[in-house]
Amino acid sequence: MRQVTGRSSNNSDNKASIRLASGGRFFSATTLGSIAQSGDVVVCIDTPRVTLVPTTITSQLSAEQALAITGQAPQSDEVAIFSAPVGDVCAAIAISKSCYTALSEQLGSRLRVTTPLLSTTHNGEHCLVVELAEKVCYLRLYNSTLQIAEALEVESVDELIFYVANILDATSTPTTIPIYIIGSQQSAKALKKYYNVICE
Repeated sequence: MRQVTGRSSNNSDNKASIRLASGGRFFSATTLGSIAQSGDVVVCIDTPRVTLVPTTITSQLSAEQALAITGQAPQSDEVAIFSAPVGDVCAAIAISKSCYTALSEQLGSRLRVTTPLLSTTHNGEHCLVVELAEKVCYLRLYNSTLQIAEALEVESVDELIFYVANILDATSTPTTIPIYIIGSQQSAKALKKYYNVICE
């Protein structure tokens, strides 16, 4: 499970994960029942069906509309939700209706959702952060501040190398910048052939 701690609690038990690879249901009632009974519970949803949105427009734009603009309109068995904000940005995320209903019933107003795209790790640097979870790859390019944030389905290391090369080329970013890899030693080894890779 991805460890995401409760925002309002220091209890490391306030964590859960939702994985696309298992049908968006990578948790059990037992898992949720064992989570601390106080404080917000932050659930990290691993899916490529996500986009970042400035919080200033969330009152004018629904999560469903935000996803539709990027060609990711929710399917009939999905619901679109906004994540908890991080600074002046939040994420519009598509999640299965049954999964969201189960989470809401169990956690109520304590439920907060997030995505690795909202991580602020390495903000302020000039670098690329590559985070891998199952078949989802999160790319965050920083140049002092966040420049690009993408969530993509990745089937192979070759695909990952293509996406990294493409994002660096499209932004005229030097290939010598640090590339932080989170979550896959195999991918890190492959990228080290071409880039300045740092494993985390």
